[in-house]
Amino acid sequence: MLKNIFLISCAVLVISGLPYYAQDISAFVSKDTKAVAAAPNPAAARTQAVAAKPLAHYATGVRAATVPMNPDGHFSADFRINGRNVRGLIDTGATYVAINTSTARNLGLGLANSDFTHQVRTANGTTRAALVMLDRMEIGAISVSDIQAFVLDDKALSSTLIGMSFMSKLQSYRVNNNRLELVN
Repeated sequence: MLKNIFLISCAVLVISGLPYYAQDISAFVSKDTKAVAAAPNPAAARTQAVAAKPLAHYATGVRAATVPMNPDGHFSADFRINGRNVRGLIDTGATYVAINTSTARNLGLGLANSDFTHQVRTANGTTRAALVMLDRMEIGAISVSDIQAFVLDDKALSSTLIGMSFMSKLQSYRVNNNRLELVN
């Protein structure tokens, strides 16, 4: 019994030390632990379920992150792009990740005017863009390599959009209880 309480305490400490978007692991909790709430003695049932199966699949190679919905109904989070922190708005309606020229400079991408050879349609109209390859994007425990992105002028794009060139490389994503659950 004391061993089981210790294991639960360790799991809580590990999860509470994660960034806020990686703390909700409800999508990975076994069905046995979901039944704990309906058990006559929830504390005993929880201890048995934890001892029987792990709370999350982190140990088996599954990487996940959970992003809570903003008050405005969107999902935004802190990403690491090419090793640098960037706040990004997740936009499944965007084909590519889109960054502005200021962010591109901060990421170490040197672009010339001649690189802006593509025409892209945005909510603000049509603009020129440069297609680049981002080495790595990370959120929580998720890491994805080789992501295509468009760089747009600062006037055409004020923030970073995380589009389908990143999202489609994930194993899955879904909205559950006002949280976007990402799995890789």
